[in-house]
Amino acid sequence: MKSFSIEKPVRYYDQVYHSIRKRIVDGELQPGDSLYEARIARELNISRSPVREAIRALEKEGLLEIDEKSRITVYKPTLKDIEDIYECRMALESLGAKLTARFATSKEIEELETTLLKSKEFLEVDTDPNKVALIEENSRFHDLIIEFSQNNRLKKILTDLHSLIIFYRTLNFHDENREWVVYYEHQAIFDQIKRKDEEKAAFLMKKHLETDLQHLRKIFSTGL
Repeated sequence: MKSFSIEKPVRYYDQVYHSIRKRIVDGELQPGDSLYEARIARELNISRSPVREAIRALEKEGLLEIDEKSRITVYKPTLKDIEDIYECRMALESLGAKLTARFATSKEIEELETTLLKSKEFLEVDTDPNKVALIEENSRFHDLIIEFSQNNRLKKILTDLHSLIIFYRTLNFHDENREWVVYYEHQAIFDQIKRKDEEKAAFLMKKHLETDLQHLRKIFSTGL
């Protein structure tokens, strides 16, 4: 008898969680937009319980806010929020780049390079590149650097910020040719990691995130 496996059905909670999260990250749901448990449950033809569970999880991640009257809105960042998170990222991810330059194997270096090649392909294929795909490769580049740092505490701290980091990455691409700027900065970081130059890799990662922060300040000043 041939072996077989039965796939477990995806829980309603998981479906609701990933659906709302994707709509926020993709910009379909804008900062300050209201959400309603009953409406979501009615549209999906499910009970309110998994909807409530998903909303609480997204609140914990920082993507949703619930006020004292239980009104649910999409997280609307303040300039202080942006600066606080990017200050953390500068400290943590520059360390990640330094450690990855020290410890990354040849196979891991190749994996990092693959993300850059994919990003370049997306950029060159069209005058209007697929921003969702680019953001995914952008995220993968940063995530792999942290993964290859061999520092589990560093991974855990940044995992707690992961959803908000992706949220800001989406905002960061709101400008003409911004995608190419990010690509070239990633390429420069990668070159130093490949050369095993720990200090330059750390410096360029910090500089890259400082540039991101300056760009987000500009976006914030014009109104999100």
